[in-house]
Amino acid sequence: MARPRTALLDVDRIVDQALRISDTTGDFTITQLASRLGVHPSSLYHHIAGRDEVIDLMRARIGRTIDNSAFESAPWDEAMRRLGWSYRAAFARHAGSIRLLATTLVRDKESLSEYDRMAHGLHAAGFGWPEVLPIIIAFDNFVLGSALDTASGGNLYTADPQLHPALSAAVNDSEGGRSPSELAFEVGLSAFLTGLRHKLADR
Repeated sequence: MARPRTALLDVDRIVDQALRISDTTGDFTITQLASRLGVHPSSLYHHIAGRDEVIDLMRARIGRTIDNSAFESAPWDEAMRRLGWSYRAAFARHAGSIRLLATTLVRDKESLSEYDRMAHGLHAAGFGWPEVLPIIIAFDNFVLGSALDTASGGNLYTADPQLHPALSAAVNDSEGGRSPSELAFEVGLSAFLTGLRHKLADR
């Protein structure tokens, strides 16, 4: 029997399918992945070491769409602002996978290099090393939460005007032309950066 001209399986196909499953269900197993790809689970191990490596590759794939370059040319706060919007957009495209990626160890070299760039930028701006990791974690939590919020459009409130008049007024009088999720992210990111600026200025 002639062998196929193109490989039935490669790393990119495995990562593509893992993201599709995780975006839909929030997680994946090697058995699910093999079934979707039409192969036996053992076939996957010719290309990847296991589930953890697939998760690493998923995170790296998404990370390659994030622009972290501003730390090389812009002030730290502008670099963080640009990174925040790019980071949010990248993960919003894979909102279903956020829980999986946010609760597993970051191990891939590409993502670690990007975090290293952020850590260097924050330290160079004047933040002490004990402050840098909490800032990065807080930033991660805020951005990923907002990326997840985009799946709802940012408006989860169905307030009754009679029972909840203030909330109802806020829901019905939101700024037109932009989603509540986008506006909320802008408010939160501005507040986050303003707080960090004051932290530096108080020294």
